[in-house]
Amino acid sequence: MENIDSVKNIIKNWKINKVILSNPVKKGDGLIFRSTIERVEIKGTDRFRISDFVDKKVLHRIEDCVNDIIIDKMCNNGFKNCDISGNINAVILKNKKDMFTVTGIKKGTDEYISKQHNREKNRIIKEGEKIGWMYELGLMSEDGHIIPNKAKKFKQINRFLEMTDDIEKYIPENAHILDMGCGKSYLTFAMYYYFNIIKRKNVTIKGLDLKKDVVEHCNKLAEKFGFDKLRFYCMDIADTKDDEKIDMMITLHACDTATDYALYHAIRHGCKVIMSVPCCQHELNKTIENDELDIIMKHGILKERFAALLTDAFRAEMLEIFGYKTDVMEFIDMEHTPKNLLIRAIQGNKKSSDENLEKLKALSKKYNVEPSIIKLFES
Repeated sequence: MENIDSVKNIIKNWKINKVILSNPVKKGDGLIFRSTIERVEIKGTDRFRISDFVDKKVLHRIEDCVNDIIIDKMCNNGFKNCDISGNINAVILKNKKDMFTVTGIKKGTDEYISKQHNREKNRIIKEGEKIGWMYELGLMSEDGHIIPNKAKKFKQINRFLEMTDDIEKYIPENAHILDMGCGKSYLTFAMYYYFNIIKRKNVTIKGLDLKKDVVEHCNKLAEKFGFDKLRFYCMDIADTKDDEKIDMMITLHACDTATDYALYHAIRHGCKVIMSVPCCQHELNKTIENDELDIIMKHGILKERFAALLTDAFRAEMLEIFGYKTDVMEFIDMEHTPKNLLIRAIQGNKKSSDENLEKLKALSKKYNVEPSIIKLFES
């Protein structure tokens, strides 16, 4: 067991990158129940960002050193657990008599990525200044900070915009963009903001959803903020007209076969760019069989994941067959959402031979599945 001074002496020369303090002695409303400390780079100088979690809020501040803060929080805030990572990884535990145990000590790494600094620098939409539509949609507070329970959604939106930024050159001025299954329309508003406010491309964006109240609310917001080229419609994806111009189609977490219908209509309309993040996928899992893959099929969770991957593989290949340069990419870290693949396709070459389509159909028979993305083009 160690006293406070001994612990200070043990950690004084450690190069600490991240700290997680948890399990406080006192718990309740208005009290800090968790703290994190991360090394960040600000204007070329290493500093530390302290994040205190209180109720549903996160309070941030920047400090110059970390060692004394660790001790202060374990003593004054009463944290009993402290996980440290850096050139040394270790755990500090405190008992009821305010004595400490430093355990699990092992060599770590001096290297680190200054996440806070890099993310803020690369984000398309930045935190700290109030953006009206984000405030009205419940993503942002009056002072321009992201609401804590919407932080994951904010990261998803920014990541989608970053990936859009990579292919923005393929979207012409006055383009028509369709968001199929827009839901609460966080992404739809963000895309409008990106293309028309930031890039000034004068695009028209149309959002489709089946919930009438959501559609009406989004139209009121679009009107309130003067987004005159943004409109929402209560209609099914299948009801889009064949002669309707669509330059870009987006979907974010369109459930199960809704993604297939969106891709089908995007191809049929000759979209220049398709960006689709699939959601839950159950279709193939119902019938998938293959004796060669018994070691996967006998485990429910492995079978489910394999079926989901196979679903997206069929979708990507179908896009390739119809002449799209297609990438299946990691959309966002798994810690933010398990639905983390994005299918991005850019119109390019002419449709490939029917032979490739027949090979894809043969593959579907091999696994005893009938993917909607194939069936739709047969109807």
